[in-house]
This record gives sequence, structure tokens and C-alpha cells, in this order.
Amino acid sequence: MFSLFVDTTQDYCNLAILKNAKIVVKSSVRTHNNLTDVVVEHIDSLIEKAKIKQKDIKKILVVIGPGSFTGVRIGTIVAKAWALTNGAKIYQINSLLLQLPKGNGVSLLDAKGNNFYFGMYKNNKPISKPTMIDGTQAESLVKKHRNKDIFIQYKSVDVFDNLVFHLQNFKLVKNIDALTPLYIKEAV
Repeated sequence: MFSLFVDTTQDYCNLAILKNAKIVVKSSVRTHNNLTDVVVEHIDSLIEKAKIKQKDIKKILVVIGPGSFTGVRIGTIVAKAWALTNGAKIYQINSLLLQLPKGNGVSLLDAKGNNFYFGMYKNNKPISKPTMIDGTQAESLVKKHRNKDIFIQYKSVDVFDNLVFHLQNFKLVKNIDALTPLYIKEAV
């Protein structure tokens, strides 16, 4: 069975096609103001490289945020559109958990304006609810938890390795209308 991975929550559009639990083709493209075009263009390119048809993709693995307001929206819209037109099932995960290579540690993602999205996990389960903190709080948190693994903005991790590790942590979206972006801060 083929799956399509879509992560548009950060500065890169990360896409992959998997067969069962193995990545067949992948793409990571830095985006600017062209995210919608990049997503569609690169999905088409990956399908061509994988030598499959759109209807062969039965699962959509989507990252729902937190992250870029526009990116989070586009990822969920692509997942919904794909499910509606191709009959695929949607599975979701948040970007804070996806960043953690083994599902343990502190996850910080840039929320702009000296703010960070924050999550702490143990055995793939949240210890705290994903939230937004300021730079001072982030520094304090890093000092306080220096004995834990701390991951900031996907530095020193490979999103595609993490994808494979976290496949079992994607949650089935039973009702397509229930798929909503994980917004922690208001749009600017």
C-alpha cells in the first residue's frame, strides 16, 4: 500500500511516497511565498518518479502543526482534497512530536517574534500540552531540562528518518471534517 507524507508546517515542504513502511521517493524544498504551487508540483513529480498513479495512494500522512499558519492550512487542505478525490484515509501527527527522533525529549519550533512552540514528550506521549513560550522561557527551559534530549527547529534530525520512526504514532482521522490544523497562536 502506498502512502503520501505531507509536511508544510515549517520552512520546507517535505513530501514522500512510502510503500508500506519504506520511503520510495522524497522531496524537501525550501518555500517562500509559493507553497501551494510547490506542493502540487512536487507531489505530481514524486508520483511520476514512483511510477504510480494518484489512486494508488491509500493513506495520507499529514503534519497538522504547529508551525507556519499558511503551511499548516495548506497541508490539511491537501490531505482533505486527496482523501475526497481519491478515497484515501488521513492520518495526522503534530510537528512537535515528529521532530523527536525517538519520541522522547523537549521539542521547540520557531513561532517567530522571539517565540517558540513547545512540547515535551516521553515514549511518544505528551508530558505537557503543546504551547507557545517566549525566548526567555525557552532559554530557562533548556537549562532546566539539559539532562533531556532537546530538539530545536529540526536541527540535527532528518525529518524522513523521524517519519519512518513515527509511522505508528500517526492517528487515523475518522471524520474528514475533524481534521483541523493545530494552531497555537493567532494568525498575524
